[in-house]
Amino acid sequence: MMTKQDDKRRNEMQVIDMGSLIPKDHLVRKVDAVIDFEFVRPMVKELYCEDNGRPSIDPVVLIKIVFIQFLFGIRSMRQTIKEIEVNIAYRWFLGLGVTDPVPHFSTFGKNYVRRFAESKVFEKIFKMILAQLITQGFVKEETMFVDSTHIKAYANKRNVHNEYLNVDYNKYVTALHDEINKERIAENHEPIDFTATKQVAVSDVDPDAGMFHKGEKEKQLAYAVQTAVDEHGWVVGCETTPGSENDNNAAMPFLDELKEAHPKVTAAVMDAGYTSPVLHDLLLKKGVAPVVPYAKPKGTKLVNPETGETETRYSRQSFHYQEDGNYFICPWLKKLMYKGIDSQGYKLYKTSKKDCMNCPYKYKCTNGDTKSISLHFLEYTKKIVREIRLSDWGRELYPMRKFTVERAFALGKISNCLGFTLVRGLPKNRDRNLIVFAAANIKKLALLIAQFKGEFTRIGIAITSLFHKIGIRIPKKRNPVFGIAS
Repeated sequence: MMTKQDDKRRNEMQVIDMGSLIPKDHLVRKVDAVIDFEFVRPMVKELYCEDNGRPSIDPVVLIKIVFIQFLFGIRSMRQTIKEIEVNIAYRWFLGLGVTDPVPHFSTFGKNYVRRFAESKVFEKIFKMILAQLITQGFVKEETMFVDSTHIKAYANKRNVHNEYLNVDYNKYVTALHDEINKERIAENHEPIDFTATKQVAVSDVDPDAGMFHKGEKEKQLAYAVQTAVDEHGWVVGCETTPGSENDNNAAMPFLDELKEAHPKVTAAVMDAGYTSPVLHDLLLKKGVAPVVPYAKPKGTKLVNPETGETETRYSRQSFHYQEDGNYFICPWLKKLMYKGIDSQGYKLYKTSKKDCMNCPYKYKCTNGDTKSISLHFLEYTKKIVREIRLSDWGRELYPMRKFTVERAFALGKISNCLGFTLVRGLPKNRDRNLIVFAAANIKKLALLIAQFKGEFTRIGIAITSLFHKIGIRIPKKRNPVFGIAS
């Protein structure tokens, strides 16, 4: 039969335990069981005055609020505070009572500007959590899966203006420029002046964001985050750059620092966007094997103008290099002579117009008046990278990207608001992305530990009982960061 709910219970007074209102499988319970946020307090102690000023909001509470935002994929801090006001689970996680006031949404922003902005506290939190994951044996440092994803900036792409800016080369490209000029001087050629300017679109709202446009993707202002993930999906490092920066250039300092922080790294698995010989040279000198896919050349098929049949265009392998004279021989036995090294580090070899004019194979070779071949100054890397790619080891590693770094990006965009940002400026977005990935690592750990406990509870009880019977004590000391036995 139909019943009617009594509204009088709205004003009913009860004495209850807050913890009893939170479901046993709620994420805040799982996170609270594996991590103790008290490690934040000594990190920020120097940022607070000891003996004067008004009492501050507990810094642990402030950091927990940020983690609530990204653990549960809440769009903004303003909305996060609204959720905390009415959510008992969030209040319990923060240590707030039912009637305790929740900090204003601007509190964290003011604390960030006045205290946290220059302190690198978010980088320290990320590294602290990662260090404990490594210590506990969760992370395998030998192989890193590297990729970048673009984060839509909080700025209108129409509110931009064009500026001419000096091209900012990193130290690795600058070193290559020095080698190029040494080679040109040795060949009696003029050294190249690499100082240059380029026209870029600068946002009127967020000047640090870069204009990003690739393939069929929408043209937009964005940030890019270079990310490294281990074979189990733990995020090991990330670095935020403007969205207009090339992946190869952004990856050079990122992977160099990653290798310094994790000396055990022996392989970096990357996609086809990381093909720069300069990047590969850097990794090989560091003892890291670059694992990248084969990029099939475009336009290899053509139509014979006389017979109308489809044929294959000549590839690089159709031209044979003669080391003694430093030239190439084409299929019609004509020479491609060395012309010098260009500003990009490529050694150029060209035929003469006379040789190509009456060549019967020209339609399969080139559409221009002459045929040219370019070899990079660091061409040796291509052979090594090809051997790595074709090895059984390389063939096994590359398909794992979709289970590691690509999955980390997908989960981050679905669950942790990684796909867009509501803060402006490179420093703020760098800190934001560090917390996003720290939250992803914490969530992954909490779910893993909860699953482990659920599956092995009976076995664990039996083993514990056996240990007690034979006199072995189970350690109960909590880890300084993780709330698990150390």
